[in-house]
Amino acid sequence: MKNVLRFGLGSAILVGSTFLAMPETAEGFTTIGGSLNLGQRDFRHFNDFTGAANNNTVIHPNWPQYTGAELAMWKGGAEWNSRSHGDGSGDSSQSLVGSGDADFSFFWEGDASGIGGSNDNIISSLGGSSGGVLAYTETPISTGWRIRFYRDSWSWQDGPGTVSSGIDIQGVACHELGHALGLGHTGVSGSTMTAYISGSGQPQRSIQSDDIAGVQSIYGALSSSMPSISSITGSMVPGGTITITGTGFSTSTNRIWLQSDVVNGANSGGDHATIPDVPSTNGGTQISVALPASGWEGGALHVKRSTGSGGELLSESHPFDGGGVGGGNDTINFSISDTTPNAGQTITFSADSAPANQPYTVVWANSDNSPFFATFNGTVRTGTTDGVGALSFSRTVPNAGAGRTFYMEVQVAGEDSNTVQLNVN
Repeated sequence: MKNVLRFGLGSAILVGSTFLAMPETAEGFTTIGGSLNLGQRDFRHFNDFTGAANNNTVIHPNWPQYTGAELAMWKGGAEWNSRSHGDGSGDSSQSLVGSGDADFSFFWEGDASGIGGSNDNIISSLGGSSGGVLAYTETPISTGWRIRFYRDSWSWQDGPGTVSSGIDIQGVACHELGHALGLGHTGVSGSTMTAYISGSGQPQRSIQSDDIAGVQSIYGALSSSMPSISSITGSMVPGGTITITGTGFSTSTNRIWLQSDVVNGANSGGDHATIPDVPSTNGGTQISVALPASGWEGGALHVKRSTGSGGELLSESHPFDGGGVGGGNDTINFSISDTTPNAGQTITFSADSAPANQPYTVVWANSDNSPFFATFNGTVRTGTTDGVGALSFSRTVPNAGAGRTFYMEVQVAGEDSNTVQLNVN
């Protein structure tokens, strides 16, 4: 079955395969039958979008490793999660991302290398004439799903802030992933799963009370025994030891779910990397574990408890910028005014969310070998953050940098920033 998303005059119309148009009513959520077990919570994106769909090139610390359309898809799925992703920040259009309040969380598995089959849980795009369709979800969901966006017929925008023209990838992804988890359409105005959306579809980024009631009807309301993660600290590189702090962990047999580094277009690419049988301490509030030497990458981390049932076993997602690519658990938000400058051009370096009135160092490296580029090639600048933990300065790109790629980070009082890639023309 295909649940398709159409565009109508003046508004985008979300419709099912047997539902072409109908007046909006006060009727609430509907379901399409079935639910996703823990083995089907993964979702990936094969990014064959072009143009403005990948405008965003700045990594936010709360969403490590990903930009552009991939980031929009990740946020679209994370909005359905049981609790907020990290502190919920990273989208200026939403107060937080992740508000399903159900025993359900998607598991972001990053990139795919192909569109996959109809049950491989991959989001991708396709060309050709859409006949007014924006995107569609292939179900049934009991054995998986697939989502396709019509790439060429529409002006897709990836945000991450306000989308003033075109169609918002994140809002459409949130709606389509609602179908993937088992929801149909609703007649309640303003809901993500409504049959009609206005403008760009950006409001559909944030699920509303009827959407929450719908996901809870399928998976149950959020259980007090579901594990939760409040922080991850330590050495977030292969072989390093991390400490996960939270609540509701099993005494002796927790499983840590990491993103696998397998990138393919087959079902196996959605399998998470697992660290099994990990004990907790301090009354089930702390887990210390050594990271595997290989087989995983940074992005998000979940804790799965060994006792219980269904969705209550798996925690919400938490930012995890590990794997030696992009830093540790980045807390400082670092950006550069132009990440594709010309040699000789003046650009501005900025950071916020850093410790106030503390010395900072900005470094560069020829390769992305975080955290804080232990083998960095040079220092861009040192200084002191201001009273609100921010910094800003300008530099002229040297002529010798033409045609080269640089990776840059900031460190303040032992805290790292996200990595910014600079491609000099």
